[in-house]
Amino acid sequence: MKKLRYLLIPVLGALATVACKPTPRTALEEKQKTHQPPADDHSVSSPVDQSSAAPKMEKSAGLLQINSTKQPFNHLRPWEKKDTEEGVYMGVYLGNGQVLTVGEAAADAIYVELSLPDQSRAVPAKVVKLDNDLGLALLTVQHEKDVDLFNALPPHEIGTPMHVGTVAQLCSLSNGLIPIATPMVVEGVDASFMPLYTMRSRTPLPQDVDSGLPLLRDGKIVGLVTSCDRREQAVACINADLIRRFLLEDDDKAGVPTLGLSFADLDDPVFNRYLKLEPGQGGLYVSEVLPLSAAEAAGLRKGDVLVSVEGMPLDNIGRCKHPIYGPLEAPQVIRSLKPLGEKILLGISRGGEYREINVELNRDAVEKSPLPDEKPGSAPRYLMWGGLLFQPLTTDYLDELRGEANGLPLPFLKVKENIDKIIQEGRREIVALTLVIPTPATLGYDTLGYCVVEKVNDEKVQSFAHLAELLDAPTPDGITKMTINQPPYEIYLDRKVVEAANDVLRRRAIHQLRRMQ
Repeated sequence: MKKLRYLLIPVLGALATVACKPTPRTALEEKQKTHQPPADDHSVSSPVDQSSAAPKMEKSAGLLQINSTKQPFNHLRPWEKKDTEEGVYMGVYLGNGQVLTVGEAAADAIYVELSLPDQSRAVPAKVVKLDNDLGLALLTVQHEKDVDLFNALPPHEIGTPMHVGTVAQLCSLSNGLIPIATPMVVEGVDASFMPLYTMRSRTPLPQDVDSGLPLLRDGKIVGLVTSCDRREQAVACINADLIRRFLLEDDDKAGVPTLGLSFADLDDPVFNRYLKLEPGQGGLYVSEVLPLSAAEAAGLRKGDVLVSVEGMPLDNIGRCKHPIYGPLEAPQVIRSLKPLGEKILLGISRGGEYREINVELNRDAVEKSPLPDEKPGSAPRYLMWGGLLFQPLTTDYLDELRGEANGLPLPFLKVKENIDKIIQEGRREIVALTLVIPTPATLGYDTLGYCVVEKVNDEKVQSFAHLAELLDAPTPDGITKMTINQPPYEIYLDRKVVEAANDVLRRRAIHQLRRMQ
Protein backbone atom coordinates (compact mmCIF):
# COMPACT_ATOMS: atom_id res chain seq x y z
CA MET A 1 0.00 0.00 0.00
CA LYS A 2 2.84 2.39 0.85
CA LYS A 3 4.25 1.92 -2.64
CA LEU A 4 1.07 3.36 -4.10
CA ARG A 5 0.64 6.29 -1.75
CA TYR A 6 1.57 8.69 -4.54
CA LEU A 7 -1.76 7.84 -6.15
CA LEU A 8 -3.63 9.44 -3.24
CA ILE A 9 -4.36 13.16 -3.35
CA PRO A 10 -3.58 14.72 0.00
CA VAL A 11 -5.11 18.15 -0.44
CA LEU A 12 -8.24 19.29 -2.21
CA GLY A 13 -6.60 22.32 -3.69
CA ALA A 14 -4.19 20.11 -5.66
CA LEU A 15 -7.01 18.44 -7.53
CA ALA A 16 -7.76 19.61 -11.02
CA THR A 17 -9.97 18.36 -13.77
CA VAL A 18 -8.23 17.84 -17.07
CA ALA A 19 -10.23 19.86 -19.55
CA CYS A 20 -10.03 18.79 -23.14
CA LYS A 21 -11.69 20.74 -25.88
CA PRO A 22 -10.35 19.59 -29.23
CA THR A 23 -9.87 22.28 -31.81
CA PRO A 24 -9.27 21.67 -35.50
CA ARG A 25 -5.62 21.52 -36.37
CA THR A 26 -3.92 22.24 -39.59
CA ALA A 27 -2.06 19.42 -41.30
CA LEU A 28 1.20 18.38 -39.74
CA GLU A 29 4.32 20.03 -41.11
CA GLU A 30 5.47 18.26 -44.22
CA LYS A 31 8.22 15.80 -43.43
CA GLN A 32 11.28 15.66 -45.64
CA LYS A 33 11.50 12.13 -46.94
CA THR A 34 14.22 10.28 -48.73
CA HIS A 35 13.29 7.08 -50.53
CA GLN A 36 15.02 4.41 -52.52
CA PRO A 37 14.01 4.31 -56.19
CA PRO A 38 11.12 1.98 -57.00
CA ALA A 39 12.23 -1.62 -57.03
CA ASP A 40 11.52 -3.87 -59.98
CA ASP A 41 8.65 -6.25 -59.25
CA HIS A 42 10.78 -9.27 -60.06
CA SER A 43 13.51 -8.41 -57.56
CA VAL A 44 11.63 -10.52 -55.03
CA SER A 45 10.43 -13.92 -56.04
CA SER A 46 8.89 -16.75 -54.10
CA PRO A 47 9.65 -20.43 -54.58
CA VAL A 48 6.10 -21.11 -53.38
CA ASP A 49 4.22 -18.59 -55.52
CA GLN A 50 6.25 -17.38 -58.51
CA SER A 51 3.17 -16.06 -60.35
CA SER A 52 1.87 -13.82 -57.56
CA ALA A 53 4.07 -10.75 -58.12
CA ALA A 54 1.87 -7.70 -58.62
CA PRO A 55 2.24 -5.44 -61.68
CA LYS A 56 3.75 -1.98 -61.40
CA MET A 57 1.67 0.34 -59.29
CA GLU A 58 -0.76 2.69 -60.96
CA LYS A 59 -0.09 6.45 -61.12
CA SER A 60 -2.08 7.33 -57.97
CA ALA A 61 -2.08 5.13 -54.92
CA GLY A 62 -5.31 6.20 -53.20
CA LEU A 63 -3.42 6.97 -49.99
CA LEU A 64 -4.28 9.49 -47.30
CA GLN A 65 -2.38 10.64 -44.23
CA ILE A 66 -4.23 10.42 -40.92
CA ASN A 67 -3.33 12.83 -38.13
CA SER A 68 -4.70 11.64 -34.80
CA THR A 69 -4.84 13.44 -31.46
CA LYS A 70 -5.37 11.01 -28.60
CA GLN A 71 -6.24 11.52 -24.96
CA PRO A 72 -7.07 8.30 -23.12
CA PHE A 73 -8.95 8.26 -19.85
CA ASN A 74 -7.11 7.87 -16.58
CA HIS A 75 -8.68 4.80 -14.99
CA LEU A 76 -6.98 5.43 -11.65
CA ARG A 77 -8.35 8.99 -11.42
CA PRO A 78 -11.37 8.57 -13.68
CA TRP A 79 -12.53 12.20 -13.60
CA GLU A 80 -9.31 13.07 -15.46
CA LYS A 81 -7.80 12.32 -18.83
CA LYS A 82 -4.13 11.70 -19.56
CA ASP A 83 -1.92 14.02 -21.58
CA THR A 84 -2.63 14.31 -25.29
CA GLU A 85 -0.53 12.44 -27.82
CA GLU A 86 -0.10 13.05 -31.54
CA GLY A 87 0.08 10.21 -34.04
CA VAL A 88 0.55 10.00 -37.80
CA TYR A 89 -0.77 7.03 -39.76
CA MET A 90 -1.71 6.19 -43.32
CA GLY A 91 -4.96 4.97 -44.81
CA VAL A 92 -6.19 3.71 -48.16
CA TYR A 93 -9.35 4.82 -49.97
CA LEU A 94 -12.04 2.15 -50.47
CA GLY A 95 -14.60 4.29 -52.30
CA ASN A 96 -17.94 5.67 -51.08
CA GLY A 97 -16.08 8.17 -48.94
CA GLN A 98 -14.51 5.51 -46.70
CA VAL A 99 -10.87 5.14 -45.67
CA LEU A 100 -9.38 1.96 -44.22
CA THR A 101 -6.65 2.27 -41.61
CA VAL A 102 -5.30 0.61 -38.49
CA GLY A 103 -7.36 0.66 -35.31
CA GLU A 104 -4.60 2.47 -33.44
CA ALA A 105 -5.35 5.61 -35.47
CA ALA A 106 -8.86 5.87 -33.99
CA ALA A 107 -8.53 4.31 -30.52
CA ASP A 108 -8.85 6.95 -27.76
CA ALA A 109 -8.81 9.69 -30.42
CA ILE A 110 -10.40 13.04 -29.58
CA TYR A 111 -9.64 14.51 -33.00
CA VAL A 112 -8.86 12.79 -36.30
CA GLU A 113 -7.87 14.51 -39.51
CA LEU A 114 -7.65 13.23 -43.08
CA SER A 115 -4.90 14.87 -45.09
CA LEU A 116 -3.75 14.60 -48.66
CA PRO A 117 -0.22 13.19 -48.52
CA ASP A 118 1.25 16.33 -50.13
CA GLN A 119 -0.20 18.35 -47.20
CA SER A 120 -2.18 20.58 -49.57
CA ARG A 121 -5.45 19.95 -47.75
CA ALA A 122 -6.62 18.49 -44.43
CA VAL A 123 -10.18 18.03 -43.16
CA PRO A 124 -11.75 16.74 -39.91
CA ALA A 125 -12.65 13.04 -39.94
CA LYS A 126 -15.01 10.82 -38.00
CA VAL A 127 -14.81 7.14 -37.10
CA VAL A 128 -17.33 4.96 -38.94
CA LYS A 129 -16.24 1.69 -37.37
CA LEU A 130 -13.53 0.49 -34.99
CA ASP A 131 -12.54 -3.03 -33.99
CA ASN A 132 -9.68 -3.09 -31.50
CA ASP A 133 -9.41 -6.88 -31.60
CA LEU A 134 -8.89 -6.98 -35.35
CA GLY A 135 -6.84 -3.77 -35.20
CA LEU A 136 -8.79 -1.98 -37.95
CA ALA A 137 -10.75 1.26 -38.33
CA LEU A 138 -12.92 2.82 -41.01
CA LEU A 139 -12.99 6.61 -41.36
CA THR A 140 -14.83 9.22 -43.41
CA VAL A 141 -15.02 13.01 -43.51
CA GLN A 142 -16.69 14.79 -40.59
CA HIS A 143 -18.57 17.23 -42.84
CA GLU A 144 -20.34 16.46 -46.10
CA LYS A 145 -18.85 19.58 -47.72
CA ASP A 146 -15.40 17.95 -47.53
CA VAL A 147 -16.31 14.84 -49.49
CA ASP A 148 -14.57 16.26 -52.57
CA LEU A 149 -11.29 15.39 -50.82
CA PHE A 150 -11.69 11.95 -52.38
CA ASN A 151 -12.30 13.15 -55.94
CA ALA A 152 -8.76 12.50 -57.18
CA LEU A 153 -8.27 9.24 -55.28
CA PRO A 154 -8.77 5.86 -56.99
CA PRO A 155 -10.78 3.44 -54.84
CA HIS A 156 -9.40 0.00 -54.04
CA GLU A 157 -11.26 -3.26 -53.62
CA ILE A 158 -10.30 -6.01 -51.19
CA GLY A 159 -8.43 -8.86 -52.85
CA THR A 160 -8.05 -12.53 -51.99
CA PRO A 161 -6.11 -13.53 -48.85
CA MET A 162 -2.39 -14.08 -49.06
CA HIS A 163 -0.66 -17.33 -48.15
CA VAL A 164 2.93 -18.06 -47.17
CA GLY A 165 5.04 -17.40 -50.27
CA THR A 166 2.69 -14.82 -51.79
CA VAL A 167 4.33 -11.69 -53.21
CA ALA A 168 2.56 -8.33 -52.97
CA GLN A 169 3.59 -4.70 -53.37
CA LEU A 170 3.97 -2.42 -50.39
CA CYS A 171 2.37 0.82 -51.55
CA SER A 172 3.92 4.06 -50.27
CA LEU A 173 4.68 7.59 -51.47
CA SER A 174 7.87 9.60 -51.89
CA ASN A 175 7.47 13.16 -50.57
CA GLY A 176 3.73 12.58 -50.52
CA LEU A 177 3.64 12.58 -54.34
CA ILE A 178 5.48 9.77 -56.11
CA PRO A 179 4.07 6.23 -55.71
CA ILE A 180 6.61 3.61 -54.69
CA ALA A 181 6.01 -0.12 -55.05
CA THR A 182 8.22 -2.37 -52.92
CA PRO A 183 7.79 -6.11 -53.53
CA MET A 184 7.28 -8.05 -50.28
CA VAL A 185 7.00 -11.80 -49.75
CA VAL A 186 5.00 -13.52 -47.01
CA GLU A 187 7.45 -15.48 -44.87
CA GLY A 188 5.40 -16.60 -41.89
CA VAL A 189 2.86 -15.85 -39.19
CA ASP A 190 3.12 -13.91 -35.97
CA ALA A 191 0.24 -15.36 -33.95
CA SER A 192 0.43 -13.60 -30.59
CA PHE A 193 -3.34 -12.87 -30.55
CA MET A 194 -4.75 -12.62 -34.05
CA PRO A 195 -2.56 -14.01 -36.84
CA LEU A 196 -0.47 -11.36 -38.58
CA TYR A 197 1.72 -12.06 -41.58
CA THR A 198 5.42 -11.24 -41.53
CA MET A 199 6.47 -9.96 -44.98
CA ARG A 200 10.03 -9.25 -46.03
CA SER A 201 11.66 -7.29 -48.83
CA ARG A 202 14.94 -8.17 -50.53
CA THR A 203 15.49 -4.51 -51.36
CA PRO A 204 15.76 -1.58 -48.92
CA LEU A 205 12.42 -0.37 -47.61
CA PRO A 206 11.34 3.24 -48.27
CA GLN A 207 12.40 5.80 -45.69
CA ASP A 208 8.99 6.09 -44.02
CA VAL A 209 6.76 3.05 -43.72
CA ASP A 210 3.83 4.08 -41.54
CA SER A 211 1.10 1.88 -40.10
CA GLY A 212 -1.91 1.79 -42.39
CA LEU A 213 -0.07 1.45 -45.71
CA PRO A 214 -1.66 -1.16 -47.98
CA LEU A 215 -0.19 -4.17 -49.73
CA LEU A 216 -1.58 -4.53 -53.26
CA ARG A 217 -1.92 -7.30 -55.83
CA ASP A 218 -3.51 -6.48 -59.16
CA GLY A 219 -4.55 -3.12 -57.67
CA LYS A 220 -6.51 -4.78 -54.85
CA ILE A 221 -5.79 -4.59 -51.11
CA VAL A 222 -4.46 -7.87 -49.76
CA GLY A 223 -2.94 -6.58 -46.52
CA LEU A 224 -2.49 -3.56 -44.25
CA VAL A 225 0.78 -2.72 -42.49
CA THR A 226 0.64 -2.63 -38.67
CA SER A 227 4.36 -2.24 -37.91
CA CYS A 228 7.76 -2.09 -39.60
CA ASP A 229 11.17 -3.50 -38.67
CA ARG A 230 13.58 -1.62 -40.92
CA ARG A 231 16.63 -3.51 -39.68
CA GLU A 232 15.03 -6.78 -40.81
CA GLN A 233 13.43 -5.12 -43.88
CA ALA A 234 10.15 -6.62 -42.73
CA VAL A 235 6.60 -5.53 -41.96
CA ALA A 236 3.74 -7.12 -40.03
CA CYS A 237 0.40 -6.92 -41.79
CA ILE A 238 -3.28 -7.78 -41.41
CA ASN A 239 -4.39 -10.20 -44.11
CA ALA A 240 -7.26 -9.62 -46.54
CA ASP A 241 -9.52 -12.23 -44.91
CA LEU A 242 -9.59 -10.28 -41.64
CA ILE A 243 -10.04 -6.97 -43.47
CA ARG A 244 -13.06 -8.32 -45.32
CA ARG A 245 -14.47 -9.72 -42.09
CA PHE A 246 -14.10 -6.30 -40.46
CA LEU A 247 -15.90 -4.52 -43.29
CA LEU A 248 -18.80 -6.99 -43.23
CA GLU A 249 -19.32 -7.19 -39.46
CA ASP A 250 -22.23 -5.42 -37.78
CA ASP A 251 -21.45 -2.72 -35.24
CA ASP A 252 -22.82 -4.87 -32.43
CA LYS A 253 -20.59 -7.79 -33.44
CA ALA A 254 -17.21 -6.12 -33.33
CA GLY A 255 -14.40 -8.11 -31.79
CA VAL A 256 -13.30 -11.72 -31.96
CA PRO A 257 -14.89 -14.77 -30.31
CA THR A 258 -14.05 -15.65 -26.72
CA LEU A 259 -15.02 -19.22 -25.89
CA GLY A 260 -13.98 -18.98 -22.23
CA LEU A 261 -11.54 -21.89 -22.22
CA SER A 262 -8.11 -22.22 -20.65
CA PHE A 263 -5.75 -24.90 -21.91
CA ALA A 264 -2.72 -26.86 -20.73
CA ASP A 265 -0.23 -28.81 -22.85
CA LEU A 266 -0.30 -32.60 -22.88
CA ASP A 267 3.41 -33.21 -22.38
CA ASP A 268 3.16 -35.76 -19.56
CA PRO A 269 2.72 -39.33 -20.88
CA VAL A 270 1.48 -40.57 -17.49
CA PHE A 271 -1.22 -37.87 -17.43
CA ASN A 272 -2.13 -38.71 -21.03
CA ARG A 273 -2.70 -42.35 -20.10
CA TYR A 274 -4.89 -41.20 -17.20
CA LEU A 275 -6.97 -39.23 -19.74
CA LYS A 276 -7.23 -42.44 -21.83
CA LEU A 277 -5.59 -40.86 -24.86
CA GLU A 278 -4.07 -42.97 -27.58
CA PRO A 279 -0.25 -42.94 -27.79
CA GLY A 280 0.85 -39.95 -29.86
CA GLN A 281 -2.60 -38.34 -29.63
CA GLY A 282 -2.41 -34.57 -30.06
CA GLY A 283 -4.58 -32.04 -28.30
CA LEU A 284 -4.95 -29.56 -25.46
CA TYR A 285 -6.23 -30.26 -21.95
CA VAL A 286 -9.16 -28.03 -20.92
CA SER A 287 -7.99 -26.72 -17.54
CA GLU A 288 -10.81 -24.21 -17.00
CA VAL A 289 -14.24 -23.38 -18.41
CA LEU A 290 -15.30 -19.85 -17.50
CA PRO A 291 -18.80 -19.37 -16.10
CA LEU A 292 -21.37 -17.71 -18.40
CA SER A 293 -19.14 -18.48 -21.41
CA ALA A 294 -19.96 -19.92 -24.81
CA ALA A 295 -17.99 -23.05 -23.89
CA GLU A 296 -20.02 -23.61 -20.71
CA ALA A 297 -23.28 -23.07 -22.59
CA ALA A 298 -22.23 -25.67 -25.17
CA GLY A 299 -21.43 -28.26 -22.48
CA LEU A 300 -17.63 -28.31 -22.43
CA ARG A 301 -16.10 -29.32 -19.10
CA LYS A 302 -12.84 -29.07 -17.25
CA GLY A 303 -10.95 -32.28 -18.01
CA ASP A 304 -12.02 -32.49 -21.66
CA VAL A 305 -9.27 -32.73 -24.26
CA LEU A 306 -9.64 -30.60 -27.37
CA VAL A 307 -8.46 -32.78 -30.27
CA SER A 308 -9.78 -30.97 -33.37
CA VAL A 309 -11.24 -27.69 -34.62
CA GLU A 310 -13.63 -27.81 -37.60
CA GLY A 311 -12.31 -31.27 -38.43
CA MET A 312 -8.67 -30.14 -38.33
CA PRO A 313 -6.74 -32.37 -35.87
CA LEU A 314 -4.42 -30.84 -33.29
CA ASP A 315 -0.81 -31.97 -33.17
CA ASN A 316 1.15 -32.82 -30.04
CA ILE A 317 1.78 -29.14 -29.21
CA GLY A 318 -1.81 -28.01 -29.75
CA ARG A 319 -1.60 -26.66 -33.31
CA CYS A 320 -3.87 -27.31 -36.24
CA LYS A 321 -3.61 -26.31 -39.88
CA HIS A 322 -5.49 -23.09 -40.64
CA PRO A 323 -6.73 -22.98 -44.27
CA ILE A 324 -4.99 -19.61 -44.86
CA TYR A 325 -2.19 -19.27 -42.31
CA GLY A 326 -1.05 -22.86 -42.01
CA PRO A 327 -0.07 -24.30 -38.60
CA LEU A 328 -1.55 -22.15 -35.80
CA GLU A 329 -2.23 -22.72 -32.13
CA ALA A 330 -5.83 -23.74 -31.53
CA PRO A 331 -6.90 -20.50 -29.71
CA GLN A 332 -5.70 -18.40 -32.66
CA VAL A 333 -7.53 -20.67 -35.09
CA ILE A 334 -10.76 -20.35 -33.08
CA ARG A 335 -10.48 -16.54 -33.01
CA SER A 336 -9.60 -16.11 -36.68
CA LEU A 337 -11.56 -18.84 -38.45
CA LYS A 338 -15.11 -17.50 -38.12
CA PRO A 339 -16.82 -14.27 -36.98
CA LEU A 340 -19.16 -13.78 -34.05
CA GLY A 341 -22.59 -15.33 -34.44
CA GLU A 342 -21.46 -18.41 -36.34
CA LYS A 343 -20.86 -21.87 -34.91
CA ILE A 344 -17.58 -23.76 -34.71
CA LEU A 345 -17.25 -27.54 -34.44
CA LEU A 346 -14.90 -28.76 -31.72
CA GLY A 347 -13.81 -32.38 -31.39
CA ILE A 348 -13.08 -33.47 -27.84
CA SER A 349 -12.04 -36.57 -25.97
CA ARG A 350 -13.91 -37.12 -22.69
CA GLY A 351 -12.92 -40.15 -20.67
CA GLY A 352 -11.38 -41.68 -23.77
CA GLU A 353 -14.53 -41.27 -25.86
CA TYR A 354 -14.59 -38.95 -28.88
CA ARG A 355 -17.48 -36.53 -29.34
CA GLU A 356 -18.20 -33.38 -31.32
CA ILE A 357 -19.67 -30.18 -29.88
CA ASN A 358 -20.98 -27.19 -31.81
CA VAL A 359 -20.19 -23.93 -30.03
CA GLU A 360 -21.88 -20.65 -30.95
CA LEU A 361 -19.20 -17.98 -31.21
CA ASN A 362 -19.81 -15.03 -28.91
CA ARG A 363 -18.11 -12.83 -26.32
CA ASP A 364 -20.20 -13.81 -23.29
CA ALA A 365 -17.09 -14.85 -21.36
CA VAL A 366 -15.98 -11.21 -21.49
CA GLU A 367 -19.21 -9.23 -21.68
CA LYS A 368 -21.11 -11.15 -18.97
CA SER A 369 -18.16 -11.46 -16.64
CA PRO A 370 -18.17 -9.56 -13.32
CA LEU A 371 -14.74 -8.36 -14.53
CA PRO A 372 -15.71 -7.09 -18.01
CA ASP A 373 -13.73 -5.29 -20.66
CA GLU A 374 -14.82 -1.69 -21.16
CA LYS A 375 -16.13 -0.70 -24.55
CA PRO A 376 -13.46 1.00 -26.68
CA GLY A 377 -13.41 4.75 -26.10
CA SER A 378 -15.95 4.62 -23.28
CA ALA A 379 -15.42 6.77 -20.19
CA PRO A 380 -14.76 4.82 -16.97
CA ARG A 381 -17.58 4.85 -14.45
CA TYR A 382 -16.99 6.15 -10.95
CA LEU A 383 -18.71 7.60 -7.90
CA MET A 384 -17.01 10.04 -5.51
CA TRP A 385 -18.80 10.08 -2.14
CA GLY A 386 -17.42 12.36 0.55
CA GLY A 387 -13.83 11.57 -0.53
CA LEU A 388 -14.33 7.84 -1.10
CA LEU A 389 -13.86 6.82 -4.72
CA PHE A 390 -15.90 3.80 -5.85
CA GLN A 391 -15.38 2.08 -9.21
CA PRO A 392 -16.59 -1.13 -10.85
CA LEU A 393 -13.65 -3.46 -11.34
CA THR A 394 -12.88 -3.96 -15.03
CA THR A 395 -9.99 -5.54 -16.85
CA ASP A 396 -9.02 -2.07 -18.15
CA TYR A 397 -8.76 -0.67 -14.61
CA LEU A 398 -6.83 -3.71 -13.35
CA ASP A 399 -4.43 -3.60 -16.31
CA GLU A 400 -3.64 0.08 -15.68
CA LEU A 401 -3.25 -0.48 -11.94
CA ARG A 402 -0.97 -3.46 -12.56
CA GLY A 403 1.23 -1.31 -14.79
CA GLU A 404 1.45 1.52 -12.26
CA ALA A 405 2.01 -0.70 -9.24
CA ASN A 406 3.96 -3.59 -10.83
CA GLY A 407 1.28 -5.95 -9.59
CA LEU A 408 -2.19 -6.08 -8.11
CA PRO A 409 -3.16 -5.58 -4.45
CA LEU A 410 -4.00 -8.80 -2.62
CA PRO A 411 -7.76 -8.07 -2.30
CA PHE A 412 -8.01 -7.76 -6.10
CA LEU A 413 -5.99 -10.92 -6.64
CA LYS A 414 -8.44 -12.76 -4.40
CA VAL A 415 -11.30 -11.44 -6.53
CA LYS A 416 -9.80 -12.98 -9.67
CA GLU A 417 -9.26 -16.29 -7.87
CA ASN A 418 -12.86 -16.42 -6.58
CA ILE A 419 -14.71 -15.25 -9.68
CA ASP A 420 -16.79 -18.47 -9.84
CA LYS A 421 -18.05 -17.95 -6.30
CA ILE A 422 -18.87 -14.32 -7.03
CA ILE A 423 -21.00 -15.34 -10.02
CA GLN A 424 -22.79 -18.00 -7.97
CA GLU A 425 -23.66 -15.30 -5.41
CA GLY A 426 -25.50 -13.45 -8.18
CA ARG A 427 -23.28 -10.38 -8.25
CA ARG A 428 -23.32 -8.77 -11.68
CA GLU A 429 -20.38 -6.48 -10.97
CA ILE A 430 -17.63 -6.15 -8.38
CA VAL A 431 -17.48 -2.69 -6.82
CA ALA A 432 -14.24 -1.51 -5.25
CA LEU A 433 -13.17 1.32 -2.98
CA THR A 434 -10.12 2.36 -4.95
CA LEU A 435 -9.02 5.70 -3.48
CA VAL A 436 -9.59 7.85 -0.40
CA ILE A 437 -9.16 11.63 -0.45
CA PRO A 438 -8.71 13.10 3.03
CA THR A 439 -11.84 15.09 3.96
CA PRO A 440 -13.77 15.56 7.21
CA ALA A 441 -16.03 12.68 6.06
CA THR A 442 -13.12 10.23 5.61
CA LEU A 443 -11.30 11.09 8.84
CA GLY A 444 -9.63 7.91 10.08
CA TYR A 445 -10.14 6.07 6.80
CA ASP A 446 -7.54 7.86 4.67
CA THR A 447 -5.25 4.79 4.53
CA LEU A 448 -7.93 2.59 2.98
CA GLY A 449 -8.10 1.71 -0.69
CA TYR A 450 -8.00 -1.21 -3.12
CA CYS A 451 -10.71 -3.20 -1.36
CA VAL A 452 -14.04 -4.68 -2.42
CA VAL A 453 -17.31 -3.24 -1.12
CA GLU A 454 -19.37 -6.19 0.08
CA LYS A 455 -22.40 -4.52 1.72
CA VAL A 456 -24.01 -1.14 2.39
CA ASN A 457 -26.25 -1.01 5.45
CA ASP A 458 -26.07 -4.84 5.58
CA GLU A 459 -27.44 -5.24 2.04
CA LYS A 460 -25.18 -7.04 -0.46
CA VAL A 461 -23.94 -4.88 -3.32
CA GLN A 462 -24.94 -6.55 -6.60
CA SER A 463 -23.67 -3.99 -9.10
CA PHE A 464 -22.26 -0.49 -9.44
CA ALA A 465 -25.71 0.98 -10.06
CA HIS A 466 -26.98 -0.85 -6.99
CA LEU A 467 -24.22 0.72 -4.88
CA ALA A 468 -25.34 4.20 -5.97
CA GLU A 469 -28.93 3.38 -4.98
CA LEU A 470 -27.83 2.19 -1.55
CA LEU A 471 -25.67 5.26 -0.93
CA ASP A 472 -28.50 7.60 -2.02
CA ALA A 473 -31.06 5.93 0.24
CA PRO A 474 -31.60 7.81 3.55
CA THR A 475 -30.97 6.05 6.86
CA PRO A 476 -32.90 6.59 10.12
CA ASP A 477 -29.90 7.85 12.10
CA GLY A 478 -28.10 9.53 9.19
CA ILE A 479 -25.21 7.05 9.40
CA THR A 480 -24.22 4.82 6.48
CA LYS A 481 -22.52 1.53 7.32
CA MET A 482 -20.25 -0.05 4.75
CA THR A 483 -18.70 -3.55 4.79
CA ILE A 484 -15.40 -4.06 2.95
CA ASN A 485 -13.11 -7.08 2.54
CA GLN A 486 -10.13 -5.79 4.51
CA PRO A 487 -9.57 -4.34 8.01
CA PRO A 488 -11.40 -2.66 9.66
CA TYR A 489 -14.08 -4.51 7.61
CA GLU A 490 -16.80 -2.06 8.65
CA ILE A 491 -16.72 1.72 8.24
CA TYR A 492 -19.31 4.31 9.23
CA LEU A 493 -19.95 7.67 7.58
CA ASP A 494 -22.14 10.59 8.64
CA ARG A 495 -24.33 11.54 5.66
CA LYS A 496 -24.40 15.26 6.56
CA VAL A 497 -20.60 15.40 6.68
CA VAL A 498 -20.44 13.47 3.40
CA GLU A 499 -22.79 15.94 1.70
CA ALA A 500 -20.73 18.89 2.96
CA ALA A 501 -17.53 17.25 1.66
CA ASN A 502 -19.23 16.55 -1.69
CA ASP A 503 -20.11 20.22 -1.99
CA VAL A 504 -16.50 21.28 -1.41
CA LEU A 505 -15.16 18.65 -3.81
CA ARG A 506 -17.61 19.69 -6.51
CA ARG A 507 -16.81 23.40 -6.21
CA ARG A 508 -13.05 23.19 -5.80
CA ALA A 509 -11.78 20.06 -7.51
CA ILE A 510 -13.96 17.36 -9.08
CA HIS A 511 -16.85 19.05 -10.82
CA GLN A 512 -18.56 15.79 -11.77
CA LEU A 513 -18.76 13.54 -8.73
CA ARG A 514 -20.25 10.55 -10.51
CA ARG A 515 -20.36 8.99 -13.96
CA MET A 516 -22.70 6.03 -14.04
CA GLN A 517 -22.52 5.11 -17.72
